[in-house]
Amino acid sequence: MTHRHTLSTTRRRAGFSLVEILVVIAIIGLLGAIGTQVVLSAQEAGRVTKCQSNLGELAKTMSIYVETRNKGRWPKEAGIRFLLALHRDDQIRGKNSDLFLCPGTDDENDIGTGPGSAYEDFENIDSATISYAGRDNINHRIRSSALESMVIAADDNEFGPNHRTATNYAYADGSVFAFDAQIDGGDLLEEYPEYAEDGIPVGPDSPVELFQPLSID
Repeated sequence: MTHRHTLSTTRRRAGFSLVEILVVIAIIGLLGAIGTQVVLSAQEAGRVTKCQSNLGELAKTMSIYVETRNKGRWPKEAGIRFLLALHRDDQIRGKNSDLFLCPGTDDENDIGTGPGSAYEDFENIDSATISYAGRDNINHRIRSSALESMVIAADDNEFGPNHRTATNYAYADGSVFAFDAQIDGGDLLEEYPEYAEDGIPVGPDSPVELFQPLSID
């Protein structure tokens, strides 16, 4: 009797109860969710970094173009054409045209004949082929004496945020920064909670003064 009782007790302890199984499943699910979030966060951080690099290259190329090719004059254009003057005047071409694309978007500039081919018709450029808003250098002229305060490009956030975490922007002197609404905007998200999903709009109607001299047109 004692021997059989011992075996029976051993068998019961070797199994798992339904509660124990559910707890294990819940833990695995939680760890999987955490792991997925870490991967997504790392991917987003990589896209933000690449976007900042693109904006920095655009700003530096624009500065060199102004000084060496355009006799000190900034393109007298507004919005995307301000930036795409670099393509029109052969400063950024071919594969380098992908500098106009933020990796956080689905924007494409290849219409079948190579990167940047969507920019060939300068007067009829679709804003879906470029990811950045450019300076409105018609109504907000750039002053050479204050390049460090002249924002010339930023994530356009036109079809939703280029990045969930921040809006990248570049100054005329080539420096690049990120505007985080939760950190830099104070109570901005409290007043406009939709910006958490849609991104901060840029352009003349932007609630952020920094982005008002820009245009996505």
